[in-house]
Order: sequence, then structure tokens, then C-alpha cells
Amino acid sequence: MLKQHQRSCERASVVVSPMDDDGRMELRDVEADETYEVVDYIDDELAKKLRSLSAGEAVNLELMAGTDAADVFGAVRIKATGPAARFQ
Repeated sequence: MLKQHQRSCERASVVVSPMDDDGRMELRDVEADETYEVVDYIDDELAKKLRSLSAGEAVNLELMAGTDAADVFGAVRIKATGPAARFQ
């Protein structure tokens, strides 16, 4: 699980690949047009909510950077989902 003292950022994204059995999901940042992976979650409730998202769905997430790679993150909180999530 993530440690809350890490620095976080917010990204408006679209799901490229839904969460797999290992808990990994790929998203695309709509502003930077870059893909990244979410591989860790602050708690099981957040992981469950993100697991329900399908490819193409928009989500605005608060993320913490992973320690091993620049394009790997942990999810802290969902700010919004659905069409409006791209623009917040």
C-alpha cells in the first residue's frame, strides 16, 4: 500500500487497459497525451472502484509517483469519472 506522505499530482486520464488480475491498469493523460500505469492503491475500496472502469472511460485521479519508474503511479483518490473528468 501507498504511504500518504509521498508527493501527489492530479491527472485527467482515459483508461487504455482496464485493471488486470495483478492490479495493473494503463491510462492516458489527456493533457500530455502520455500513457502511464497505475500499479498500487491507497486502499482496497479505491482499487475496487478503479477495477470497475472500462477501456475508454475518463477518470480524474490523484496519484503518487512510483519509486522505480517515471511512468508508474499509485492511486490515492478518484476526483471524478465520466465525460467531465477529462476537463477538470
